[in-house]
Amino acid sequence: MEEKLKKLVEKIEKLKTKDINEAATKEYLIKPFFEILGWDFSNPDEVVPEDTDASGKRPDYSFYVKGKRKILIEAKSINNLLNDVKMLNEKMGYCLNAQVPFLIITNGILYNVYYSDLKGSSQDKLLFDIQLDEKIDEELLNKLKKESFEKDDLLKYAQNTFILSNIKKSFESLLQEPSKKFITLLNDKMKELIGYTFGDSDIKDALQNIYIQINQDSSSYQSNTVQMTSVDNDQNQWTINDQFNNGKWENALNLYRELTVLLKKEGMEFDEKPTKLYIGLLTKSNNKHFCQVHGQQGGLKIFININIKELTEQEKLNVRDVSKIGHWGTGETEAIINTINDLNWCVNIIKKSYNYK
Repeated sequence: MEEKLKKLVEKIEKLKTKDINEAATKEYLIKPFFEILGWDFSNPDEVVPEDTDASGKRPDYSFYVKGKRKILIEAKSINNLLNDVKMLNEKMGYCLNAQVPFLIITNGILYNVYYSDLKGSSQDKLLFDIQLDEKIDEELLNKLKKESFEKDDLLKYAQNTFILSNIKKSFESLLQEPSKKFITLLNDKMKELIGYTFGDSDIKDALQNIYIQINQDSSSYQSNTVQMTSVDNDQNQWTINDQFNNGKWENALNLYRELTVLLKKEGMEFDEKPTKLYIGLLTKSNNKHFCQVHGQQGGLKIFININIKELTEQEKLNVRDVSKIGHWGTGETEAIINTINDLNWCVNIIKKSYNYK
């Protein structure tokens, strides 16, 4: 599969400048992509183009497994930005009415995967995205394979992600505004463990310093956990250069180096912890993750550990809320950095995360 994907990415690079239309994008990119994942476009029991729809708003493809429709595919031309909210609402409405769990909207390069059962607006239902011309999360990619749908792997992952995100919110609510009952429960447990208790105000102050994160290992929906600290058993095996294609992505590597210089100029003291998928930046004072940097060929994708609600309206224009979707890192806010000029506004947001208690 890896070699086939590599050839498909090479084709993408050639077609980007040609501005091919939707039909050509489907034929040259989208269909081959799903064929790599095991979907048989010659089998009418498996892939149905423009499936029957009384309203006349037919999806480009419907994917079936054992007679049940599992995914709707909406295809767009290669240079479409996939930002048409009206179209998304229309297709999501179709998913809900037809009781189809997943919707994928794609331009042959970016694949936005939506889970229709998530609460909120259509945009809030984005589960994760995969961009073929950037580093690919292979575990998430594997969940789009036909054989994975036969085991409902993506459905289990989506349901578990939804449950975990709500557990996280519940924990944070308990920590920020602990009830008397919760404090009493903690004191009872501490008396059992250490033989004495603490005052209510002391416990409240201590709870403010606990940071909850969801550690999502997409290799198995069962291994997603809610935890208090960041753990990466592989961190000693990776270097900073690994995150930038062994140092070959010089522009991105230089952006990262400049980022760390600017962060230090702002008085931030931190350790760099390279992992397979990102470089975690942790405060020296309490070893708290405040952001994670994922290297891309054209720049940086930064996950910042701060809720987007904590940002100004101007700052919100430059970032994306990824708290409800699958992504690398643990930060809830995503920033894309492609030039040196992007670093200043990004540093200001990262500083808020660094100082956030």
